[in-house]
Amino acid sequence: MFPTPPRIDTTPNPERRTAFRLLFLCLVATGIGNNMLFAILPPLARSLAVPEYWVGAIYTLSAVLFMTMTPIWGALSDRRGRKPFIVFGLSAFACSTLIFAAAAQAGEAGWVPPLAAIFAMALARTLFGSLGSATNPAAQAYIADRTSPAERTEALAGLSAAFGLGAVIGPTLAATLVDMVGVPLFMVIISGTVLAGAIAVGWKLPEQSPPKQQNRPINPFAQFAFGADPRIFPFVLYGCVAWVVQSLSLSTLAFYIMDTLQLDESMGLQMSAIALAAGAGALIVAQIIFIPAMKASPRVLMSLGAGITVAGFAIMIAAPNYAGIVTAYLLISFAFGLARSGFTGGASIAVEPEEQGRVAGLTTATAGLGFIIGPVGGLFMYNQMGHVVPYYVAVVLSIIALALAWYHPGIKRVQNVVEMKPETGS
Repeated sequence: MFPTPPRIDTTPNPERRTAFRLLFLCLVATGIGNNMLFAILPPLARSLAVPEYWVGAIYTLSAVLFMTMTPIWGALSDRRGRKPFIVFGLSAFACSTLIFAAAAQAGEAGWVPPLAAIFAMALARTLFGSLGSATNPAAQAYIADRTSPAERTEALAGLSAAFGLGAVIGPTLAATLVDMVGVPLFMVIISGTVLAGAIAVGWKLPEQSPPKQQNRPINPFAQFAFGADPRIFPFVLYGCVAWVVQSLSLSTLAFYIMDTLQLDESMGLQMSAIALAAGAGALIVAQIIFIPAMKASPRVLMSLGAGITVAGFAIMIAAPNYAGIVTAYLLISFAFGLARSGFTGGASIAVEPEEQGRVAGLTTATAGLGFIIGPVGGLFMYNQMGHVVPYYVAVVLSIIALALAWYHPGIKRVQNVVEMKPETGS
């Protein structure tokens, strides 16, 4: 069964472009704040003499709450509109970053024991996972409300690229400024930037489409049950696998670089930040340049993403030096840009207009599941079984994702929807 033609929002094109750009800039800011942690946390943990698994635990705690809450925020945006939840999520993100900055300062200055500082950092990430998670599904649904099936995958790729651009800037800024101003002040600056974004959205973002659902139950069980809907199940399953693979590579990369090249904490921050920024740059190229040029269906993007990921991890396993590691991570990140845009766009196309918030919440929640499994599982395998074992697991998972993308009839069906409905929105 095909979804009914979407009721495209009648916002004029110039106003729509301005709104999309504002959302893009806000997600760049949150991407900076979120991705800088992958460069900052491993060296910070080692300077505090805290075992690596505590870093994984921080990622995982945040991810559990992120996974639980994003479907709820997405469904609530169907009831109340998109804008209130975008503003709320950005504000919560700013507050969580301030708390993290205070915890880092207390730990580095010796005001509290190292584990107390880590617990305070975990509290900050708890706030992000539970409340800051409102932004992404509401923003994704805002874009879906205003695009047709033919243009939606490309539009959502642009939105995802905003977070990727933040992933380029975040580690680079961390490597540049942390030595100059310290981790706490750097994070205070990020918090202020995101808060400014929340104010701008509240003031400038047009919200002309009325809420679409008033009587749907709002609880995590009802929202996760929606993930079993045959229309979106293959996309949600693929998204879970893709995010597990991505989070596994993100959480182990800095440790892998430090241990492979025998680097101390300071040099490890510099080298891992460069690799993370390069990977995020590859993701942006995939989403902003490659996808619009290809005009490919979600199925093709998902298949390409999984296949290139296999090649990237194979190179990572065999990499003899830093250049090889960076090359591998470039491929992995480029592939994830294709994969994420494919499953996100495909799930959105598969459902009705009044379900966009729900499906946005679920596809966003796949990131939470990925960061529940990937960091803890990846770092456990890294420490207990060997540094390359997580990457062998990633190869196997990616092969499974490739088979799902190419052969599942539900994914083929959405490809037909795109080909049958080439119209563009107003």
